[in-house]
Amino acid sequence: GAAKLVVVVAIFLLTFYVISQVFEIKMDANLGHIFARSALDAAARPTKPPRYKCGISKACPEKHFAFKMASGAANVVGPKICVEDNVLMSGVKNNVGRGINVALVSGKTGEPLDAKFFDMWGGDVAPFIEFLKSIQDGTIVLMATYDDGATK
Repeated sequence: GAAKLVVVVAIFLLTFYVISQVFEIKMDANLGHIFARSALDAAARPTKPPRYKCGISKACPEKHFAFKMASGAANVVGPKICVEDNVLMSGVKNNVGRGINVALVSGKTGEPLDAKFFDMWGGDVAPFIEFLKSIQDGTIVLMATYDDGATK
């Protein structure tokens, strides 16, 4: 029993040695190196790509605001305005409408000041003009259209 087991193990090891020599397989038998290398490899590879504010492709420099805007698609998908990872206007928030959608942001702090939409197709233009006149200096104005921005 035991002699057969020793012979089988010896044949297995000899076969493994011959195969490793023929195919030039380099063996690192030091378990400490094997475990240390696998831990370093796992730490070196990021598990997922980094996420930047508002889903933009790269990080903004210091003292800059990250923002992303997308106008609506016909009358199906509403516009989306995001500043500093804060979605100011979107169809999900249900604060967008047909026409011109406007979000105001403080140019100093990046804090949202106001968000409104103006129907330029069937509505009056006067409220939009008054709104634009009331905007303070140093305010960032972000605009996106939805459906039709104005009459043909």
